Amino acid sequence: MPINPAFIHLRLHSEYSITDSIIRIDEALAKAAQEQMPALALTDLSNLFGLVKFYQSAEKIGIKPIIGCDVWVSNEADRNSPFRILLLCQTLSGYLLLCRLLSRAYRENLFRGRAELKKAWFHPSVEGTGG
Repeated sequence: MPINPAFIHLRLHSEYSITDSIIRIDEALAKAAQEQMPALALTDLSNLFGLVKFYQSAEKIGIKPIIGCDVWVSNEADRNSPFRILLLCQTLSGYLLLCRLLSRAYRENLFRGRAELKKAWFHPSVEGTGG
């Protein structure tokens, strides 16, 4: 029996990533359904604003919603050149940790309008990040 691997888009910015996307969530999900994707990730830049709309709409049409975020991480050697990484959540506790990290970045580490995470925050025993 031949194996037909399905493509799953794991880095998608929507209209909630104001500076780098105009893709509407409903349109992205419609295209994913048309392409028979079993799942789709929403990974807006430094925010989870579209999460509820995405999650509910994806489940409604039978696509597994994957939650994530494209984030900035401070470059201590050169604050003008932060790193950018993609974080995907595997569990509810992972989602809650991502929420705490993003909230902390907006409260404690804004630089030139960017909410940046600090590398130290990724280690559970450093600076009270939880686990």
